[in-house]
Amino acid sequence: MTVLKHKNKGLALLVVLLVLIAPMVIFTPSSDLLSPVTDTTGLFFTLLTDSAGSKGFLITLAVLCAFMLHLKLPADQLLTKLFQLGVILVIGFASKTGLKHMTESPRPYTELIAQQLIIPEPAHFYRLDDKQREQVIDRISDNVSEWRTRHWQGEKDYSFPSGHTIFVAICIAFFGGLFLQHKRYVLTAGLLIWALGVAYSRLWLGMHRPIDLIGSVLFIFVVYALLPSFSVVGTKLLEKLPERVRHSL
Repeated sequence: MTVLKHKNKGLALLVVLLVLIAPMVIFTPSSDLLSPVTDTTGLFFTLLTDSAGSKGFLITLAVLCAFMLHLKLPADQLLTKLFQLGVILVIGFASKTGLKHMTESPRPYTELIAQQLIIPEPAHFYRLDDKQREQVIDRISDNVSEWRTRHWQGEKDYSFPSGHTIFVAICIAFFGGLFLQHKRYVLTAGLLIWALGVAYSRLWLGMHRPIDLIGSVLFIFVVYALLPSFSVVGTKLLEKLPERVRHSL
């Protein structure tokens, strides 16, 4: 119970994220993947989705860690938090790959490709090799904006769960919980808005369905709730550091 007490703000924020995703899905019109896209809109959603993807998640982490340093946590607590962050990131990213292969859920854009009679059914897309998948996406590129197909070419794996949403859920639970604990309400609100934006960008691009987003947040909720506090780890790491480094922390 003590471990959960220290995580209650992060877990509460994950619940808030779930509650906000539901009306976003219900009241926002579903994206027509064949509709034209302006460069402004395409760039906006690309930057949003890339901030939680392989191209930009390290930058996002660096920015959030910089904000965390401004909280002036004790050195042992800071090291504990960083270790905890590393563990949950490894679990999240490793589990994402395993879950995708277990569920084998086709991405929404493969349904559009099947509707255009380029492939017989969405599952057929995954029986092709990588070069053939690339060619299939190329065949529909005359009808779909490059702002979308460039992401399709970059992510030709399965849909469930959403790796981008797993990352934003980790950020909400870990950094959001810390910011809320230290009464940084503007930072917390900004983090939630960013997380919702990333989640919607995945729908807009045709990369995921609502269930992928919801499942990802629920998965991180369970992982974060069960994650040990690692309180002793921070103290032991601090003891191993040179005295000069310890004083700088």
